[in-house]
Amino acid sequence: MPHPSLKALVLLICLSGGGGAFTPSAARAGTLAFSPPERLVTIPWSNGSNHGLSPDGAEWLVVDHRGRYWLETDLDFLLFNSTGRYLQTVNPIDKQLNYYGFAGMEALPDGRVVLLERLETLAEQTQKLNYENRSQPGVRLIVLKPDGTVEKDQDEVDSQQPHSSYVLENGGIYSVHDDGTWELLDSIGHPPKDAAFGNFAAVAGTVSWNTHARTLPVFRSASRFYHDENGKLHTDKNAVFFLMGQPFVEGAAPLAERNGKIYDQVVCYPHGEFTHSVFVEDSIRKNYVLVDLIPADGDLEATDDHALFVDERGNLYEGVAKKDGYRIYEWKILE
Repeated sequence: MPHPSLKALVLLICLSGGGGAFTPSAARAGTLAFSPPERLVTIPWSNGSNHGLSPDGAEWLVVDHRGRYWLETDLDFLLFNSTGRYLQTVNPIDKQLNYYGFAGMEALPDGRVVLLERLETLAEQTQKLNYENRSQPGVRLIVLKPDGTVEKDQDEVDSQQPHSSYVLENGGIYSVHDDGTWELLDSIGHPPKDAAFGNFAAVAGTVSWNTHARTLPVFRSASRFYHDENGKLHTDKNAVFFLMGQPFVEGAAPLAERNGKIYDQVVCYPHGEFTHSVFVEDSIRKNYVLVDLIPADGDLEATDDHALFVDERGNLYEGVAKKDGYRIYEWKILE
């Protein structure tokens, strides 16, 4: 996770007043709210003799409609039941082929799990370069049956703008263009009817979301403008920013859109330390909430501190490394 510049960091420290332990709260919200976090299960760490989770942690988390947990590390999916008992290991990705990361994962109502694998490097996506001898534009769609076997494996590409960003939302495979326009390329089952997807597409990139955040009524900046000795007005590029009252560093990754609500992972800096949260914007009703995630135990070297998943109803799940095992939490959305 990238951190702010040293100068910005000094400003944040001065503002927040130094250190202090961070204790997560349920959420900060107006009319949009989530329940307090509920710990669903703790999956033990593997020690070579049990079927727990690798000490590397999990990079992706999916909760299917039977309450089972699909945890991905190094292209292996470990499947656990709702009580945390190991069921099986699923290997849908050929590790001998080029792999550039996942673009999304979802659970379908019928128990299937959908994976969207990127087929190009991050540099190719951001720089719009096309090294045909190294990779290809587009994504690979993989549909897993409830038992983990592969049902479908095919490539998806936007023929008009092949180097688009590709998004998996509610069973639809979309290409999102730099200007915020989008195309529905394919769908699993009936094409999704989502009138609000355009709101998400407009801010789906990290840069566009950070720009968008500055237009929201729950965003503000301190000392944004100043006058020089000649009275000329300037904009302070190192001003401290706030999102719902929290010192705001950056939007880190767009997560999902569910029923008009946009989920985005953000980094804040309260009490002198970096914290991870999920900011949820109801793009239709213009309500907002900031959900504080559970901090990982600091001395664990997990691959990724936070594996996040949003189900079709908009409930938020987090997998996080703890000394007693890999904990999975849920925040239920309150309608």
